Amino acid sequence: MDSEPPKKKRQAREFDWSKASFSHFVLKLAYVGTNYHGLAWQEPQICPTVEAALFEALLKTRLIQDRQSCNFSRCGRTDKGVHAAGNYIALNLRLKPDGEGFDYPSILNGVLPPDIRILAAARAPEGFDARFSCLYRAYQYYFPYAGEDLERMQEAASHFVGEHDFRNFCKMDVENISNFRRRVLSVSVRHFEEGVAEFAVTGVAFLWHQVRCMAAVLLLVGKGLEGPELVSALLDVERRPRKPLYDLADESGLVLRDCGFHEVPFAPSWPPPNAGSPGLSVPCSSAEDPFRAMLERHRRLGAVMRCLAEGAEGPGAEGGAKVAKAKRHVPLLERSLCPSLEEKQQALEAKRRRQAPVESAEGDER
Repeated sequence: MDSEPPKKKRQAREFDWSKASFSHFVLKLAYVGTNYHGLAWQEPQICPTVEAALFEALLKTRLIQDRQSCNFSRCGRTDKGVHAAGNYIALNLRLKPDGEGFDYPSILNGVLPPDIRILAAARAPEGFDARFSCLYRAYQYYFPYAGEDLERMQEAASHFVGEHDFRNFCKMDVENISNFRRRVLSVSVRHFEEGVAEFAVTGVAFLWHQVRCMAAVLLLVGKGLEGPELVSALLDVERRPRKPLYDLADESGLVLRDCGFHEVPFAPSWPPPNAGSPGLSVPCSSAEDPFRAMLERHRRLGAVMRCLAEGAEGPGAEGGAKVAKAKRHVPLLERSLCPSLEEKQQALEAKRRRQAPVESAEGDER
């Protein structure tokens, strides 16, 4: 008996973009940043980012034609390992033939990795830009609570409120920024839950690594290694124009909690809630299950790590690795200093002069 000829594979039909119509939308998203080199796009082959996963999903679902033409903007540019409970993007998305929008969260969440969720979508207000239309950003930094003096940390954190030059609390990006003044609206330090405390800060905008620098200094105060007056001393850039060397707070504890906008139905507006307010984020059932499953896994992992740590410290552990002696704390104001802003700007200008093409006396002839 003759075998049937193999069936030809049906070729995917080319999508006719000439018939597509678009409108500008704002999307609210949440993500666990552990597996990503930040939000902003980089070459996916080199380092995965949240935006790379987003654009892969947008192209796969044919909600955009390409990355270059979709009028994309982002709000909080979170760094490697940093998380978001409420970040925002805006872009032009394809509409239904009748001119209505699709259920964008359901479509995108069906193809996105489980650690990235679209929480909500709505048409963007006229002239909306996710970065420049933002009224404020609210961050929360969670740290293991080991008896730190939270009242002293709150006293120190209160000096951040207002408009200050934060050059001593950031990584200075002199190629792109010359003004390091930023306005902090509110701060709070509190016990969050068993074994965890929280530093929350709301501000109009933030510099590169600013929140992690703020948290690092506050933790030194909380451990009794520095006084609360250290913050005001570092904010006085006239007296202290050069940042002392200190380590950043670990990125894994930082969450962009939410951002404020006018006329976005699922975003908080003005005035902003107090820092640490639980009413900032909008709960969304489409995001609940994946994140809750991750929470349970992390709780189990935490219990395993505690068990291993207790075992290493218990009887019979003397023959193992020696416990390193705690280093003597050197007060920040006595430490080595980074170059000043002016020195960094001069070095950048010298670098640009070296890289500029050298013209001979006879014009373009060499």
